[in-house]
Amino acid sequence: MYPFSSKNIVGIDIGTYSIKVVHLGGSLGARTVKAATSFRLPREAGQVLPAVPAFVSELLSSKKISVRTVAALFTSGSLIFRNIHLPPMPEKDLKEAVSWELRKESGMSAAEIVADYMPAVDGGKKDEGKLSLMAFAARRAEVERSISFFKEAGLELRVLDVIPSALLCAFDLSNEWEAGANYAMLDIGESRSTLAILKERRLSFVREITIGGRDLTHSIANMLGKSEEEAEDIKAELRLDATAENAPAEMKAVRPIIEGLCAELQRSFDYYHAQYREGAVTHLFISGGTARLKGLDAFVTGAIGVASFTDNPFRKVRVPKGIDKAELALIAPCMTLAAGLASRGAS
Repeated sequence: MYPFSSKNIVGIDIGTYSIKVVHLGGSLGARTVKAATSFRLPREAGQVLPAVPAFVSELLSSKKISVRTVAALFTSGSLIFRNIHLPPMPEKDLKEAVSWELRKESGMSAAEIVADYMPAVDGGKKDEGKLSLMAFAARRAEVERSISFFKEAGLELRVLDVIPSALLCAFDLSNEWEAGANYAMLDIGESRSTLAILKERRLSFVREITIGGRDLTHSIANMLGKSEEEAEDIKAELRLDATAENAPAEMKAVRPIIEGLCAELQRSFDYYHAQYREGAVTHLFISGGTARLKGLDAFVTGAIGVASFTDNPFRKVRVPKGIDKAELALIAPCMTLAAGLASRGAS
């Protein structure tokens, strides 16, 4: 779960509805897209079938991706992450101290916990002289299941990452860092969203918000009496108009949920400013399937007063002639996490 550079890695983001795969070449500052694809998982009797190892292996082969070293996301229910501050100490002792802090939070025993950490932005005067860390932990059995999944697929899992650090890598791939500036990434997942505030190439604040794309889909389905699949198609064509007076039913279905998400974002930014005595967040980048909702970025900008943008992790990445640029731009917001994972390596 700790960022590092390794050669020739394919980033794989396995979601509830689709699998996203990105392979990048080149070197830092001169990346090239070798492959980028989003593949919807099959349905049976109206239900999405879960990804299985053979399916993932066949998908890579069908896209002529021969590389078998991968970086993947860990999103299991036992995962927790915390910003903690500890006094300086040897690395061996620090690992144990991080594990101890997270065991207290999670209730997991030393035998069942897997913990890791990465440097975070300094905590300010109240934590002066201490190490600021973003720490992650999960149940060992769930981590081992993830490792076994990719082994069964014939893949070598080099990195098992978490959403916040994948967002950090994705931002670094496609943006310039201004000294002292606070940036934010919001990944809207199926059942929850992850907010990461970034500063000077480090995580500064992370929070999970229990609002996701599924909430919008279910609201549309319930209001219009549609199936979930039909509601997904309606959502894909919907435009969120912040000033619409005679809004259609589907907009009335999603608007309160988006407003609730905006309220949680505002609370998070207010807390960050008050707790860490940091300046305002200057830019918010939104990723995930729901980020493709037309007008979402403008709506969020108006609601919270922070310039918000639909993320495109390939903004500064060279796209060769063999890849359809229009198609890539269409799926780009969904590819942020996979691109962040893939940015760990180049060939």
